[in-house]
Amino acid sequence: MKNIYERNVSVSHAILLERESGLVTSKQMIGNYGEILTQSEMLNPYEMQLKVTFQRDEKVFLPTTVVYNRETKHIISWE
Repeated sequence: MKNIYERNVSVSHAILLERESGLVTSKQMIGNYGEILTQSEMLNPYEMQLKVTFQRDEKVFLPTTVVYNRETKHIISWE
């Protein structure tokens, strides 16, 4: 359960960083909980899609895809 929580915290942190930058990018971040790769793209003028891949201790978890509305500042979907 602890690993799931740490993964969710790391993914959430990456999403917040991408949301703040508002740029279409591909980044790699290394933190206390593991390594995060983010790829973002604009779906339309208001919606950004973020694909976040988390890796820890040589294990790569399934990517998380998040669609974020920049105008309303809400997450539309999280898969």
